[in-house]
Amino acid sequence: MSTSTSPRPIFLLLLVVALLALGAAVFREIAVDPSAYRVALSLEKRGLYRFARPLYLHAAQQGDAQAQVRLAGLYQEGRGGRTDYRAALHWYGQAARQDLPQAIFHLGVMHMDGQGVPASHRRAAEFFERAALKGDRLCALNLGIILIEGQGDQPRDTAGGLRWLQLAAERGHAYAHYALGRYYDEGKHLPANPGEAIKWYDKAARLGEADAQAGLVLVRIRNKAEQIDLGDSLRLLAQAHQTPGSAAVAQHTLAALCATYPEAGCRANGRFPAPSAKPLVVAWRPPVREPDVEP
Repeated sequence: MSTSTSPRPIFLLLLVVALLALGAAVFREIAVDPSAYRVALSLEKRGLYRFARPLYLHAAQQGDAQAQVRLAGLYQEGRGGRTDYRAALHWYGQAARQDLPQAIFHLGVMHMDGQGVPASHRRAAEFFERAALKGDRLCALNLGIILIEGQGDQPRDTAGGLRWLQLAAERGHAYAHYALGRYYDEGKHLPANPGEAIKWYDKAARLGEADAQAGLVLVRIRNKAEQIDLGDSLRLLAQAHQTPGSAAVAQHTLAALCATYPEAGCRANGRFPAPSAKPLVVAWRPPVREPDVEP
């Protein structure tokens, strides 16, 4: 936010120090907008948090909501100085008063994790709902999960949580699709429904959610579908295998697929076959063994 007052000497000093820290190579990055926020952002991107903090503070004090959020994040994570949850809550609160969904989200996370305040999922849900009503899909996702599972001091509201989770999915959040698929697959918080599980896993898989790609293949193996496309299943597992954190699930699911369908052309130890152009759609059959890893 711009101000008509003359720059304070301390700000000019900070700006000079920041420019020296950044070096000439990145001068063009901030030449168009040499504001405190822009310079601080350039410093933060390069890990120079100690120099970024005072510049963010200068911009935050002028009412810049983005600077307030970035400054709060540095205080929350202890970057560029000591961790200060009280300061983080203050600056997130200032940005939230300007209805910045990102700030409202972080306030929800801090209340959920008990950072500087007593842990309260109920209070977190209030913040998430406030941002979700403004269109924030991540807050809609978090709110849906908290309500469906009844986490912490938040009473369970399955119907309400399902509405928020579906809204996050409609807004294109891949993990929301996956979460719906898993809930219907496991039958833990929602009634088990293989058809719904396949539908939501498929939507998430198309959006690149690796766990959904493996989960979709797994639910196809377990349930009595009329047929299964082995080529598509192998493709999905190959994609999931390339994603850090999902490789083990993809490998175990591949082993189950190979053991059940020898015509897939892979080994029961889960070795990926060479890609094939020929159709690999076959009739469903009972799994050889129960897969030992959940999606």
